Amino acid sequence: MSDSSNGEASDRGAAPDRNVDAGADAKRLVRGRDPLFLGIAAICDTATRLTGVDGAALAVLTTSRGIRELVHATDAVAQQLDELQFVLGEGPCLDAYQRVEPQMCAYIDDDDFQQRWPAFTAELTTLGVLAVFAYPVPGELRPLGVLELYRHTSGPLSEPEHQSAQLCAAALRTTLEKNWREHLQRNTSEDAALDAIAEQAGSTTSSDAFSRFQVHVAAGMAAVQLGVTTGDALDRLRAYAYAQNRSLLGLAADVVARRLSLSDLDGNES
Repeated sequence: MSDSSNGEASDRGAAPDRNVDAGADAKRLVRGRDPLFLGIAAICDTATRLTGVDGAALAVLTTSRGIRELVHATDAVAQQLDELQFVLGEGPCLDAYQRVEPQMCAYIDDDDFQQRWPAFTAELTTLGVLAVFAYPVPGELRPLGVLELYRHTSGPLSEPEHQSAQLCAAALRTTLEKNWREHLQRNTSEDAALDAIAEQAGSTTSSDAFSRFQVHVAAGMAAVQLGVTTGDALDRLRAYAYAQNRSLLGLAADVVARRLSLSDLDGNES
């Protein structure tokens, strides 16, 4: 899933809003702009400005580490940081989600930081990143996702910057829930709403730059052909991408297009 510079969606709701412009919705979908995430980019930009960091991203996660989507990234470095954590299975984003508390990594050479995320830390210097901050986006039972911030200079956020980041995380929750309600109102049932999301994610016309839909398709293909579980197949894709120093999204595209033999993934689990 993703946002482009907008993001709109849904939560739960009453009768459909008769003022909804169905034609406008259709045009947005054709352009690959997922209405579940309209408005998200603006909040990420605001978070970057108010906290004085160099970039921000929003990742939506579930209780499984294997299921996560990058919704929006303000720049290429923010996108790379999120993909790095997705590939490695470690980092402040995952810990912020699981511990339900901000992860403040003001100095990447901190011993605790390096012990907790050794592989992630080792890669940061190549990106010129010297500080990372991750804020869980609050949800009813678990966080809805994580607001990820990075900076090219080391040092902690000031108290006003910290409070601004928390306010932006809360604003992300409000927007995501509002969008989900509106999305439900445009569909006849919750099942139909979920089907619409799946159909959009798999659309070949989608220009979503952040979606990991193809990664999950590639994992499914690898699982069937290698005779392993989908989770194991995803781990093999991650390991192969890391070993080859390749983008996981690019690798998945090659697998789906059959430009890469799945047998190449065998034996590259570690």
